[in-house]
Amino acid sequence: MLAGLRERMEVKDDEEWKLISERITKVAELRRSAPGGPGMGMMMGRGPGGGGGPGGSGREEGGSGRGGSRPGGGSAEMTALASALRDKLPDAEIKSRLDRLRDQRKDSEAKLARAQEELRAVLTMRQEAMAVMAGLLP
Repeated sequence: MLAGLRERMEVKDDEEWKLISERITKVAELRRSAPGGPGMGMMMGRGPGGGGGPGGSGREEGGSGRGGSRPGGGSAEMTALASALRDKLPDAEIKSRLDRLRDQRKDSEAKLARAQEELRAVLTMRQEAMAVMAGLLP
């Protein structure tokens, strides 16, 4: 993926590419590791990208309680919530676990937004447009 992006972004300078590729990698890793990130929509039967496409704006909070694992693993909070649902724990415990999951999602979204801004800061307008088309930037 990176080699193709470098070519499309027409980055000739190795130092410039080193900076850009590090930031691309960080954004990609944060997107993959985010709770409810890519892959979650497939688990919930909504198809690629969930209800809101890349960025997850249309994803449901909490999912359907069918586990919470996704390709590449799942968060401890998602697993704990799924266990609470599966084990029919009291509503107070489900609420507590759901709150922890939502807090984790907010933190993950903030980290992703910072990483995306750091990437955007080193791109030309043309490169930024390509990053948007590649799903790296909103």
